[in-house]
Amino acid sequence: MKRILFTSFTLIVLLLLLSCSEDKMKIALSKGSGSQSYQNYSDWLESYGYDVEIVDIYTSEDPIKDLLECDALVLTGGPDVHPGRFEKPYESDRCSIDEYRDTLEFELLRNAFLIKMPVLGICRGQQLINVALGGSLIIDTPKDLTNPVIHQIEDGDATHRLFLEDGTYLRQIAGVDSALVNSNHHQAVDKLSKELRQTGYTRDGIIESFEWKDVSFKSWMLAVQWHPERLERDHPLSEPLANEFIDAAKKYNKKLKKK
Repeated sequence: MKRILFTSFTLIVLLLLLSCSEDKMKIALSKGSGSQSYQNYSDWLESYGYDVEIVDIYTSEDPIKDLLECDALVLTGGPDVHPGRFEKPYESDRCSIDEYRDTLEFELLRNAFLIKMPVLGICRGQQLINVALGGSLIIDTPKDLTNPVIHQIEDGDATHRLFLEDGTYLRQIAGVDSALVNSNHHQAVDKLSKELRQTGYTRDGIIESFEWKDVSFKSWMLAVQWHPERLERDHPLSEPLANEFIDAAKKYNKKLKKK
């Protein structure tokens, strides 16, 4: 009898493990390795359940093929978007640029939008989405603006208050109208794409987050300037973003399986 019970228990465990494996959501990071800062993205998403598998597209030999096998895309933080992408090529000497990464991420984003894959843009990722959709960037906020808010410090993250716009998806899921967030960027959204709506801002007028103006026939998409992966787990502008993003990946996965 004990042998039968043990065997039954073992089979149940194996079935559960197989079920978990089948349900894993594959989430692509445009760059997810090279330093602890990049590892933070994986740690953050994986901390919200067993069902997340991370794919680092930056190290892939076939980036688009690997993207198409995923359920969602995160455009991570990093160096500056080349200013030639928004008609300021003469400003390139004021930027830190990775041209391979620019080429890679613009193509990843184009494909993700084409197949309506969920997209989350963080820091550089937020800026790149705006540029890809026809917007532009401030090259260097400390030097180009008379700015009472500190967005970047030499060591670690700065902190400032973020204000959320009423009636936006981000305001709805965060459940707050303002919060303290981390900050580590010298560039920022200047002209916002006509396809986007501002959802969060600082008191100096910097756009800190945006979403689609019209969500019809579009990918799930949120873009934020702060780093939710480095905030406290229960922060209103960290946990809800991770949960909603992973939920969008699950819905995308289920939709594909039905086809």
